[in-house]
Amino acid sequence: MGDDIMVEKEMLKKNIEDVINRIEKACIRSGRNPSEISLLGATKGVDVETIKLANQFGLKIFGENRVQEFLPKFQYLPYLEWHFIGRLQTNKIKYIFDKVSLIHSIDSPQQIDELEKRCAKAGKACNVLIEINIGGEESKGGVSIEKVDDLIEKISNCSHVILKGFMTIPPIEDDDKKLRWYFRRMKEIFEKYKKLNYNSVKIEVLSMGMSNDFEVAIEEGATLVRIGTKIFGERPKK
Repeated sequence: MGDDIMVEKEMLKKNIEDVINRIEKACIRSGRNPSEISLLGATKGVDVETIKLANQFGLKIFGENRVQEFLPKFQYLPYLEWHFIGRLQTNKIKYIFDKVSLIHSIDSPQQIDELEKRCAKAGKACNVLIEINIGGEESKGGVSIEKVDDLIEKISNCSHVILKGFMTIPPIEDDDKKLRWYFRRMKEIFEKYKKLNYNSVKIEVLSMGMSNDFEVAIEEGATLVRIGTKIFGERPKK
């Protein structure tokens, strides 16, 4: 892993404390309890030793974008809570379905079919989020708002795939109002479907907000934020 991010021990500790502090302040501004927010460390390009240290400094949840990068890390650190947060090819599901606590990026019926098949065979359940492409960007994964109903209906007929909520990556915006609109729209969708009550649909997670916009996301209703750069530093350029 030649491109691994190496972070000085003290800097890492300070970064985590700083992010937690900013989460708490965003909660105070929006009248929320910080205990409502889960912090995920996005570990793309981060080495195993740094991840171990981050865990010692209080980070509990870790997320990977790529299956091939996740598997060796899981081998060393199987005791951590891992989430899969990147785009997921259906043919890669077999490698991760039984190793992660939550998949954030479900956006097709084929993924749901494959997960249900694998989980049924293994006698396991798998928690998932539907990724919504809130900005309608062609370069990003996720479904349009109009297709959310279809995926929820499909999951509601599953015995092993459990829908826990939604994830989004909004367009990069300099305009605070536009950014807030995307997050606010996601909160509306979250609240609408939270009322559903099937065995396999238990909406409680709204995963939105990353290093550049997590405070705004929290102010608008996120329950989980995914932070990479603000904790681990910039990823080395290829």
